[in-house]
Amino acid sequence: MKLSGVWRAHCADDTLRRDFPLIDFDDANWPEVPVPGHWSATDEFKDATGPLFYRTRFELDKPKSEQRLWLDLDGIFSQGDVWVDGSFLGVTEGYFFPHSLELTKTLKNQKEHLLAIEVTSPVDTDGNDKRSLNGFHNKDLNLGGIWQPVRLRSTGPVAFRHLRAVCVDANPTVATLSVRAVVETSNPCLTIFKTKILGIDHRHRQPLAAGENRVEWTVRIPRPQLWWPHELGAQPLVDAEFTLATEAGEVSDVRKKQIGFRAIRMKNHQWFINGEKIFLRGSNIDSLDRNLAEITYESALANIQKGIEANLNLIRIAGHVTHPSFYAAADKAGMLIWQDMPLKGGYHNSVRDQAMRQARELVDNFGHHPSIIVWCGHDNPDPIDVNQAAPSLFEQQKPTWNRSILDQSIRRSLHRQDPSRPAIANTGTLPSLPRPQETNSHLWFGWHEGKATDLAIYLDQQPWVGKFVSAFGSHSVSEELDINSDQWPVFDFSELNTENEDIVDLLLKVFPPEMFPDFKSWSAATRAHQAHLLKTQIEILRRRKYRPGGGFTFDSFIDDRYKTTSGIIDQSGATTPAFDAVAQACAETIIIADPFFDLISKEKVVATNVTVVHDGRQPINDALITSHLTIEDETYTDKWRGDIASDTAQHIGRIEYPVLDHAKTVHLVLELESEKTQADNRYTYSRE
Repeated sequence: MKLSGVWRAHCADDTLRRDFPLIDFDDANWPEVPVPGHWSATDEFKDATGPLFYRTRFELDKPKSEQRLWLDLDGIFSQGDVWVDGSFLGVTEGYFFPHSLELTKTLKNQKEHLLAIEVTSPVDTDGNDKRSLNGFHNKDLNLGGIWQPVRLRSTGPVAFRHLRAVCVDANPTVATLSVRAVVETSNPCLTIFKTKILGIDHRHRQPLAAGENRVEWTVRIPRPQLWWPHELGAQPLVDAEFTLATEAGEVSDVRKKQIGFRAIRMKNHQWFINGEKIFLRGSNIDSLDRNLAEITYESALANIQKGIEANLNLIRIAGHVTHPSFYAAADKAGMLIWQDMPLKGGYHNSVRDQAMRQARELVDNFGHHPSIIVWCGHDNPDPIDVNQAAPSLFEQQKPTWNRSILDQSIRRSLHRQDPSRPAIANTGTLPSLPRPQETNSHLWFGWHEGKATDLAIYLDQQPWVGKFVSAFGSHSVSEELDINSDQWPVFDFSELNTENEDIVDLLLKVFPPEMFPDFKSWSAATRAHQAHLLKTQIEILRRRKYRPGGGFTFDSFIDDRYKTTSGIIDQSGATTPAFDAVAQACAETIIIADPFFDLISKEKVVATNVTVVHDGRQPINDALITSHLTIEDETYTDKWRGDIASDTAQHIGRIEYPVLDHAKTVHLVLELESEKTQADNRYTYSRE
């Protein structure tokens, strides 16, 4: 029975707290609210911080003998105290996974019943000592509410409490599905566990004790069709049905999951899917929709398709867990997912046990998705210094409670629950003990400090930092913003509508308003800079493919919370100039030149190496590479011919020509032509 729909709600207070769970309490004057939904999406509670009391009525007869009734709460943001017919039923904590509470004995012997929930969504004010595991959520908009469906479910005497199904290995010959179930029975009994998948009817008998029982088994599937990322192959998905049956053969409970068979391996951030090495070209998502409940399969799939149009093969769900429909859409589209736990910034030492429990829930509820290739415990556990492009290696060697204890505990928990995938402790850390091989850096050259091309110098000096760069980029001001320029360069900075004051300070530092005639030209400069930075730094990282780089995720793909963001898709859903720059830089085959602009001004010379980066599975035969270097009005042409190996970054040649003192412009055009592949790239230097 579905209990979603229109409920009644009221802001909590101590006077109502005693009476609101009672069935005869009169809530006729309470505002109506939609479930699923967030209370901030309603006119009555848009500014509420909670807690809120929720109530709904339903009709149901007393359960029959041997029948058990469960209340399934698919998502409460983020804590709930639940009553039925005036009796306390239980608590929920954790916004991204379902909770099931048994109400068989709680229901009164009457037809009409009352479900009441006090929903709490605490806001952490201390950014480095948080106690709620909501990631970045609740920072500017409280997402409190019953944001996922509510239903009543009946089972027989034996019921699933938790079910995990993970493909632990797969090849063209056989796939292995590991299943772990937590089941509950009222009395000791013999139970038949059935698994149906691709015509296989696997079953085994298991004696159960009264209460909770943990049961594990594996199913081997011969000759499976393998699931691949979108650029490597097809995405076959199969339905798996898990059944609990009594000794007499009567069905007691059923669960279903959609599975894809694939194998993942990672070593030093070199990634393999089904044995195929792959360089990860990705982006971070901070928020698909500021209203989590509004995300649908269709809207998620549309955003993933935009990622494919941008030539991405990976999306990192940064510092949060998004709507379940997103993962189903990623499975269907073949988009790889890097999944963070909902931790961002610093946390109080009281959250460790809850974080480890939520790590188990993350694997239980999302481990069957083939698109998820890595778990990560914590996004950016250290305070961010906006005056540094890279964190201090010395400072990161010092142990902290977040990095050294909390994050390592979460990593171990994730790995224990799911050894089939890599589990990484955190992001934004340079190589440090105890697991330096897991380094993935946040590098903000050209934004926090210096120029975009400084990234190349930094990685030449410390190549191990570039194994995987999980955040880089800059913010840009939306074209949709129309700020009055009458008093330019003075304007109301709050109108920029951005995440925090640090971003405003960075915008003013990198783009001093007094250097621009009006707001329109100033905001356009931020968008042009973002496009240039991402193109430049993606090329720098791809040039180092497998030497030692295994991939990247830039900041960010989309963040609809603000008008001024790092997203290449803005709040209105429109693409920015950076979107096209990313699509070009992430194409399967690109031809690039090492950064050379500084050499023009310092040494009066154009000196650069030409590289072809080819992520395709087939080599490019008999390719003709041409460079046209124009200095003022004189053009120099160089040509190379040969084969380009598959999945490689291949050095082609070197260009080196002097530049006269009076030269004001330099243009470099690179072209690649073969029977099946064409690529080109352009660089323009202007002394002005």
